[in-house]
Amino acid sequence: MKRIGLFIFVCALLITCPTNAFAAGEPGIVTGTKNLLEAATTWLLILIPAGCATMIGWHAFVKQMNEGDPAQAAIHNRAMKNALIAGAIGVSAVGIVKAFLGFYGS
Repeated sequence: MKRIGLFIFVCALLITCPTNAFAAGEPGIVTGTKNLLEAATTWLLILIPAGCATMIGWHAFVKQMNEGDPAQAAIHNRAMKNALIAGAIGVSAVGIVKAFLGFYGS
């Protein structure tokens, strides 16, 4: 009877006072990597649209300077379209990464 009481006491003690080994938190490298990816994706979400707008503006300017040449106009129209598509793909990819990082929380 004494052993059963001692066994129940030890089990109750282990259940109510768990060790902190499993709840020690994330290692520093995981937290640092998440912070690095958050900062990098924030910068990319700023730089990609700015670069895309700059490329589109540049090609529109050069197209305007070559008004009489339809071949040059076609080249710059294609370049503006490609810049817009690349910007959309880049922002979408960074948005997906940011969504996955947001899932894990800070």
